[in-house]
Amino acid sequence: MKRFIATAALCAGIATVSFGTVLTFDNAGNFVIPTDYGSRVNNSGNDAGGRTGFNLTHGATPNVTVQMFTADYQGGTWNQLGNLYRWSTGYANLVDVAYHSYNEGARIILTADAGHEVRLHSFQMGGYYANQRLPFLQVLVDGNPVYTQTDIPINTTTADTFTFDPDTVKGRVIGIRFGNDWGVGTITSPSPRRAVAIRTLRM
Repeated sequence: MKRFIATAALCAGIATVSFGTVLTFDNAGNFVIPTDYGSRVNNSGNDAGGRTGFNLTHGATPNVTVQMFTADYQGGTWNQLGNLYRWSTGYANLVDVAYHSYNEGARIILTADAGHEVRLHSFQMGGYYANQRLPFLQVLVDGNPVYTQTDIPINTTTADTFTFDPDTVKGRVIGIRFGNDWGVGTITSPSPRRAVAIRTLRM
């Protein structure tokens, strides 16, 4: 999967300080990614779940919670079905990517505390199989779609980067969701792997 980057900042008029934790999934665990991975990363590089070693190149995000999970793409509800999973290599040139369950989709939700907002800068995606296409990708700000694409070619050699204007793509809640169809992916050990994955989230 590609990485994505979101930046948390104090609301306009309060302060001009911005922050930007980068989520790279290399410290997310062996296989199953916790649904709160990357929530409230502090100045020590630790998140609310006690995971350590977060990338603080752009600062901490103690006022932003993160939810990420496999979602009901086939049924169209986008409700939570289970966890996302980590895979080390094979998705273009990315390492330690997050991918979703077989034939479903993924949701990543960034929520800022009251008096704060979260901003999206970019994320990367990589394909596992040749001639890979992603059926659906959407970014929402406070429930309103600001970016929607379908049938997107995804590179299997060099990761694609999706870049956004952080002064426009900002709000209390930012959602990222993407999904595959029945013809994408295959069953491999240790579990069904998705053909498209995400990595690099900066908030």
